[in-house]
Order: sequence, then structure tokens, then C-alpha cells
Amino acid sequence: MDPDLIAELRPIRLPPGFEAFDLSGTLAVFSIAVLAGLALALMLRLATEPKPSIRRAVTEKLEAAKALQPGDRLLAQAQALGLLETSFARKRRKPKIDAFDLIGRLKTEISEAIYRREPGLDCDRIDRDILALTRTGRA
Repeated sequence: MDPDLIAELRPIRLPPGFEAFDLSGTLAVFSIAVLAGLALALMLRLATEPKPSIRRAVTEKLEAAKALQPGDRLLAQAQALGLLETSFARKRRKPKIDAFDLIGRLKTEISEAIYRREPGLDCDRIDRDILALTRTGRA
């Protein structure tokens, strides 16, 4: 650079009262940066959080229902079937076994037995059938 050319330049004109590195301005910029970082971290956490497994949710629901009365256990089994049916419908793929027929049969059995005084269904068999649906690899 030519020193004569630089000497001929006018000085920088700043607005009156402008201070380049004011402490309050620096703190404001730092605060905005921290808030932006927190917002970005929250959005990334929400976007990258793994979805809960349908298989695990159904298994936990059935395990928790084992201690319930037969009528309440049938209700929990019906809710687990609803989770599986929704999962199969969302994937829009045909399961390895004819899952919708099995879900329909189980829902019919449960709906017929749930309002009886003594449900004559084997709840353990229904649990096994529901868990078999989760092992199709598509739930």
C-alpha cells in the first residue's frame, strides 16, 4: 500500500457518542448469542431425539397390566392392539403375517369379553398373540 495514499484519506467519521467496544453492547451481543445457542440446542434435541419403540411400549403396557383385574387387563390389551394397528397403518407396508386379521380377531374377542362379569378369555394367550405381532419386524 502507498503510504501517501493512506495519508490523504479522510479520518473515519463515527456518529457522536459512538464507542466501538462498549461493555453494555458487548454483554448484549453475548446474551443474544447465548440465547440463540440455547434455542438451537433445544431444536436439535427435539429433532434428533429417538422415537420410542412401539415394541417396547406394547411390552411395557402388557407387563404393567399383568397385575390388574381381568377386565382392566383386557382394556390394556385393547389399547396395546390400538398402538400396533396404528403403527402398521402408518408404515403402509404389509406385515409378514396377516396382522390386520389377527388384530381384528383379537379386538373382537376382547370387545365381546370385556363387559362380561367373568371374562372367559385366556389373557396370557392374548398377551402372547400381541407380542407375536410385535415380532413381525414391522411394528
